[in-house]
Amino acid sequence: RDNTNRRTYVGINVRGRDVKTLVEEIREKLNAQLELPPGYYIRYGGAFENLERATERLKLVVPIALALIFVLIFFALKSLKQSVMIYLAIPMAAIGGVFSLWLRDMPFSISAGVGFIVLFGVAVLNGLVLISGWNELKEEGVTDLSERIKQGARRRIRPILLTALTDVLGFLPMALSSTAGAEVQRPLATVVIGGLLTSTLLTLFVLPILYKWMEERESKSVLPKTALAGIMLGFICLAGNSAMAQNVEQLPIISMQEAIEKSTTNYPRLKAARLEVEQQESLKKTAWNLGNTQVYTAGEEISQGGNGVYTTIGIQQQNIDVFGVAPNLKAQKQRVALAESALELNELQLQQQVKMAYANAYVAQQNLQLFAQLDSVYRNFEKGAKLRYDLEETSKLDYLAAANQVKQIELQKQQAEYDYSSALYRLNLWLVSDTFYTVSPEKGSWLNPKLSSDSLADHPLLQVAQRQVEVANAERKSANAAFLPQLNAQYGLQEINGQSGFYQYQVGISIPLFFMQEQGRAQAAKIGQKIAVQEFLQTQYEVAANYQALLQEYNKWLASWQFYENEALPLAREQRKGAILAFDEGAIDYVTFIQNLKEAVQMEVKAREALQQYLQSKFQLEFYLGSTNN
Repeated sequence: RDNTNRRTYVGINVRGRDVKTLVEEIREKLNAQLELPPGYYIRYGGAFENLERATERLKLVVPIALALIFVLIFFALKSLKQSVMIYLAIPMAAIGGVFSLWLRDMPFSISAGVGFIVLFGVAVLNGLVLISGWNELKEEGVTDLSERIKQGARRRIRPILLTALTDVLGFLPMALSSTAGAEVQRPLATVVIGGLLTSTLLTLFVLPILYKWMEERESKSVLPKTALAGIMLGFICLAGNSAMAQNVEQLPIISMQEAIEKSTTNYPRLKAARLEVEQQESLKKTAWNLGNTQVYTAGEEISQGGNGVYTTIGIQQQNIDVFGVAPNLKAQKQRVALAESALELNELQLQQQVKMAYANAYVAQQNLQLFAQLDSVYRNFEKGAKLRYDLEETSKLDYLAAANQVKQIELQKQQAEYDYSSALYRLNLWLVSDTFYTVSPEKGSWLNPKLSSDSLADHPLLQVAQRQVEVANAERKSANAAFLPQLNAQYGLQEINGQSGFYQYQVGISIPLFFMQEQGRAQAAKIGQKIAVQEFLQTQYEVAANYQALLQEYNKWLASWQFYENEALPLAREQRKGAILAFDEGAIDYVTFIQNLKEAVQMEVKAREALQQYLQSKFQLEFYLGSTNN
């Protein structure tokens, strides 16, 4: 009997086949051939019952294990795409495990199911090792995708193979076991060995293909607007003269003043400097060190009967730094002033960089226009030379000289296009905008040789150095305040022998008897003040010396540019027009025409170089004068 019910046990020993299929066959035959009386039923227990119970448990454990494996991979890589890539090793490993069971004619059992769980965890390890290696190379600056895959594979091939080989050799004795317990060991080891073989093949062959495909898709999926504008600019540089002029006009034009305002608003480093000022402002509250508040209850002189002095509630304030509030607050105010001066310096430096980038783009634009005009002139010249050569009016040598000169101008024009493109990229770097801008071809007021007469004493460089001296001085006073006493106060309501209405208070000071730590800080702050003073003197010297040197450079290039602008350039343009007219009328030959045109072009190129040098020295000098006029 079992639980007051009659019970008959029939035991069967199974050999040569699995328990589940045998029970299913017995169940089919009994259902077809056996009719039980009412109240009787058949239950299949023993190994089959354990198998069913374990199978139900595996249905819960396996999904949880798979989910945890995915979560751990994601936490390791911080990339959903790469996690899915590595996760594909699991179905490939499962294929190998199933195939190995079929190859050895083994049924699926609980030990085989446990083997699959072990296999899934090990299978993703090799993929994780390889993907991590590629990511490290990407962070190191290996941008070429194919080279990154090759280097990463060479680095990680040994640990991947050693890991797989160690697991396979470790499970091999279990897979070949024939002693007691082999029926449990063999399926588990067979699944792990077969699955590792196929998953390793996936890691070494399939995973690099998937990684390259996903990386290429990611790089081509979304292009920022600035990149699209850069592509458009690239098409501009490769187009012809008329197409270039048309496309350049399609780019929005920005003035120097607008460029400065946009960069001042958007540039991240300047935003960080503004946040630094806010941070130092918020730290003013730290100057008010009012100590720690303690709320307590206590009992004193308590007898066995419970009588005594009870403090029902007490409040204690310790280490109130009253004397340190003023110096600490002053030191923090000086730090705020230092952050504000640093912000002003950053703004001035940013304005200088934007001005110089704008000037470079403007000069590059002027050079491009010059060589575009020359290219048109020389193409017409080549046609005329070809016509004269066909009519046998000139020799082939003259025609080849003309054709060679045309090729040289075409090359110089192409170089000017690249220079213009590069200058625009550098300018837009400072603007931090989704729109790609070009410079105005018109001459702005920023070309005028007018400088402000601001004093060097108010320059942000000197202000920052002076603020550092003031901060060091305030920090020295704050460090000296640590020698001053701190206040302590205490108040409490008391009961004495059950009677209320009593109170207690204490007021005292804390004085450091051993102040070597405070003394060391005070001495260090004093030395820091001296260092700040020396740094200020050095900055003063450097600012004055750099200003004088830049002033000489500015005067030199200003005189050079004014010479070219007022005297040399008008003559060069007249020489160019005269040479073209004289050649068209047949008054001069090829050699004379090319020589005159060369001299005129060289003069205009030198004028552009002088203009660029003049603008660079002007904006550098304006930086030291603190000028923002454009």
